[in-house]
Amino acid sequence: MKNNDKGRCVVLFLNKKKLFQLDRRLQTCASMVRENQVLADIGTDHAYLPIWLVKKGVIQKAIAADINMGPLQKAAFNIRRYNVGKQVDARLSDGLELIFPNEADDIVIAGMGGELIADIIEKAPWLKDVQKHLILQPMTSAPELRTYLSEHGFAVKQEQAVQDGDHIYTVMQAEYDPEHVQTSQVFPYIGILKADSDENKAYIHQQCSRLQKRINGLRQSGRQEALVNETEQILGQLQQVLSQAE
Repeated sequence: MKNNDKGRCVVLFLNKKKLFQLDRRLQTCASMVRENQVLADIGTDHAYLPIWLVKKGVIQKAIAADINMGPLQKAAFNIRRYNVGKQVDARLSDGLELIFPNEADDIVIAGMGGELIADIIEKAPWLKDVQKHLILQPMTSAPELRTYLSEHGFAVKQEQAVQDGDHIYTVMQAEYDPEHVQTSQVFPYIGILKADSDENKAYIHQQCSRLQKRINGLRQSGRQEALVNETEQILGQLQQVLSQAE
């Protein structure tokens, strides 16, 4: 076999590579990406999300960005493995620092803490554009992220809780819309979730448990009665959301 023929065989093998399945978190993120938009996946790790979206024909082009060289090398390997090098660009970037405003309209920031996600958004003022579509999946500190969004003019348009193994997370889609930011007492805790699915109910129950623990701790300290009353009020509203769904 000639060397050129060998090369063509390798390309053919890569083209026929069986596509992996996304986990539940990334599936939910993928469901919120708009068709035919350029995606920037921040903290891409193995670049699974952009590769999957390209191979499924949802998008035609993506930037897979990560701050660390190790994950980026894994991403580059997978990009070659699935033969999407012309569509997916692996890029070393601290958050959105090396992503230019005109390069992407759908931005996924997933798999990191909510406060870090907020910091990444804060450092990219060009995201305050109605055309930009943020898909955010905090591993921790979701209340802090929601508070940041509402205080800086970002409205949450979609939200879905997702069970992944023993953990339950939230995936939210937000965009800059200062006139429609959420300001309710319960928003930091459950966002715009409704108790209309088992996963959403489980997430709301989790927040109720956390608030109850906070109330118990405040009572034991014997201080901050006003804060106890406020937290009890929020807990009651969350419990009402659950009871209305029964």
